[in-house]
Amino acid sequence: MERHSSLQSRPVVGSNLRDCFVTSFLAITLSVALFSCGQKAISIPPNVLPKGKMAQVLTDIHLAEAEANPNAFADSTQKATINFQQVFEKDTITKKQYEESLTFYIAHPELLNEVYEEVVNELSKKNFGK
Repeated sequence: MERHSSLQSRPVVGSNLRDCFVTSFLAITLSVALFSCGQKAISIPPNVLPKGKMAQVLTDIHLAEAEANPNAFADSTQKATINFQQVFEKDTITKKQYEESLTFYIAHPELLNEVYEEVVNELSKKNFGK
């Protein structure tokens, strides 16, 4: 049975961004482990989403991906695209804000790690079984 979702409508950003994001996240996690000691405090520029807001956006993106790809673990070859624009509208941000923020956090893996701690906490609170 095919599952349809409102987040499966026309993709705004292709799967290349998603694949790049996953690869980048894995590389960043390794970088955090290697370079996080002894770093000075980094200020977040005004054009970049604050850590809490970025965590909210990333949580919504991961939830949208899970909804669009409910059988991702069973069959990783079938991937549906998500509509990033719906996530941006829900979180009242623009694609440009997201891209600038993601670029900044990727360049600062220690901050991205802090953001993803919040993402993991939020996702763990969700009740996926019901």
